[in-house]
Amino acid sequence: MRKVISAALCFVTLLAVLGGAVFFFPGGLSAMEPVKILVNGREVTFDVSPFLQEGRVLVPVSRLAEALGCGVKWDEKTNAVEITCPAFPQGAVGEYRFWRLLAEQAAREAFKYLERRGDLLVLTNAGYVTVGGSSTAPCLDGLIAATGCSPGRGNLLEVHTADSKPLWFFFFEKKSGQGVFVEVDGAKAAGFVASGSDPNAVDSNPAQFFKKVVAENVSAEKLLANPGDWNQKVQMKVFSGLEFNIVTIANLAAKGAPPGLVKAALFHDHLCPGVTSGYLLANYLKKEFPLRSPDESYYVLAVPPWCKDDALQVVLNTTPGKSGMAVIPVNASARENLKPEAKNLAGIYFRYDSKAKKGDGVVLAFDFAKAQSLSGIDMNKGFTWETRLKSDLWYLDYLDRPELFINVIKKFELKPGEVPDDYAQPGVNPLARLNLLK
Repeated sequence: MRKVISAALCFVTLLAVLGGAVFFFPGGLSAMEPVKILVNGREVTFDVSPFLQEGRVLVPVSRLAEALGCGVKWDEKTNAVEITCPAFPQGAVGEYRFWRLLAEQAAREAFKYLERRGDLLVLTNAGYVTVGGSSTAPCLDGLIAATGCSPGRGNLLEVHTADSKPLWFFFFEKKSGQGVFVEVDGAKAAGFVASGSDPNAVDSNPAQFFKKVVAENVSAEKLLANPGDWNQKVQMKVFSGLEFNIVTIANLAAKGAPPGLVKAALFHDHLCPGVTSGYLLANYLKKEFPLRSPDESYYVLAVPPWCKDDALQVVLNTTPGKSGMAVIPVNASARENLKPEAKNLAGIYFRYDSKAKKGDGVVLAFDFAKAQSLSGIDMNKGFTWETRLKSDLWYLDYLDRPELFINVIKKFELKPGEVPDDYAQPGVNPLARLNLLK
């Protein structure tokens, strides 16, 4: 009978690393029984097969570590095996090593202020930012290695930003609300990379590369219980002006918001009622105005534009670059000229079949006043961040009920030969074309 040890599914106790072998205490094995090692359900092959010795299973550490995505290095001077997870890419250059090690050290710095690491969430703009012409994307590998968080687990979140912005990390414990903000000193980091210095030197003095390390409890409950205290820190820019961005995204993810809304907030770089309205509009379209064939696609005429349109791009992939969206501003004078039924105008939405050359459209309204009435939140009272955070949390219970806030102003069919783009051409007023003006 063959026994199986699954590195992913079975509980085993790692005893030591000696002479290239890992020792485990498995249960129920007797001497001389063949042993099979599985990693995530796949059998690992070895040059030297695992075997039993005095009640213990000996496994060659090098091959097992590689199967786990780790790098292995033997140090003859110290008689030690060094395992790095995940492994440095083969032939990784100094820049890669520097940024990865810097992110690992940022995590270690944050751990000084954190008690529980099992519910950790990490936010960063790494990958978007460039420093001195150097990509910061390797920081993501460093965060994975140091924290165990990853995009696949939904607890390593990449916040969209301009590539010229300062690099930062935020480490957040979802249960306690404790967080640590680490901002990198871009000038020092750029100088170090440009100098060609040994990237391993980062480990000896990482603090020189950190411009700011700030620990704060930012759980929504705590902040809303004492809004005045937090507002003082907002004014002080304790997170370098990113207080609203970080607080809304961190608490959104901690409350278990759906991935689509989280991605929309990351793209928008914060969560606000405007982004949530876009997520609700996207859900409404999928439910009440769905695409009917693979040849159909959505086209959004963002009139008027607001934060919603970032969410629509993320959820429906209606980007301007792919001819999925056009933007037409609506000023105060134009708003006053809207018919009463169009006062809550939230865009014109088309579905168009590129093969059949036909399509239709719907004009939608979003009722923010109704949302405020239902929630009891007065958006004109309290601090700006406070009312928006309250609204963000309130909307989470209504994401599957978009019809509460959205209504149809008008439905229409495209005429033969018409395409959605025709409504967004220079000199064309789509509101007049659809008879929505007084």
